[in-house]
Amino acid sequence: MSTGWPPLFVTAGTVVLFGEALTNPAEIVERVDDLALTVIAAVTFFAAAVGINLVANFIPPAYDIANLAPEWISAKAGGVITALIAFFLGALWVSLISKIGITGFLDTLGALLAPLYSILVVDYYLVQRGELSVDDLFSNDPSGRYHYDAGWSRDAIIAFAVAAVFSTGTVWLPAPAQLSGFGWIFGAALGGVLHLALSRRRAPQPRAT
Repeated sequence: MSTGWPPLFVTAGTVVLFGEALTNPAEIVERVDDLALTVIAAVTFFAAAVGINLVANFIPPAYDIANLAPEWISAKAGGVITALIAFFLGALWVSLISKIGITGFLDTLGALLAPLYSILVVDYYLVQRGELSVDDLFSNDPSGRYHYDAGWSRDAIIAFAVAAVFSTGTVWLPAPAQLSGFGWIFGAALGGVLHLALSRRRAPQPRAT
């Protein structure tokens, strides 16, 4: 059964019980006049929030940070860095981010992530032609397929920088304000096109075996 069904049933049940559709779990628990059920619900929400955020929002960035410099950053250190960044963002939430507004914050975040997404897709399907060398992914050999320039792809960095500046500009600058709300689309399109154009200037990489 899809994970979308339980919330649908719960919301539909609130219409029968309370006469209105409630989608916020806290509001649903607030309507239940039973201390035991309230405690159980609170513990359940806490466990669900911790579990989901660990799997989706903590472990992946911790490993990503560790992979940036595995010789210096361990998985544990990556987790500590992730926690510090999260604490820093949480501290700014009330003083800065809440004033910017959730829409502006999410639009900016999407505008920055869009070029990364398109560069990964374009590189795999168009530049590498769907071929992947697993051994070279974990190799520091300068002759490896993905070594590029001391481990960094200048083409991808340039494409990301240009696309990210343009896409975030649609959120904050007055000139492209009419494009506001489409920053993700333009950032993804521009990042992918630039990466493809820059990559084609480079000598073709050896095919995976």
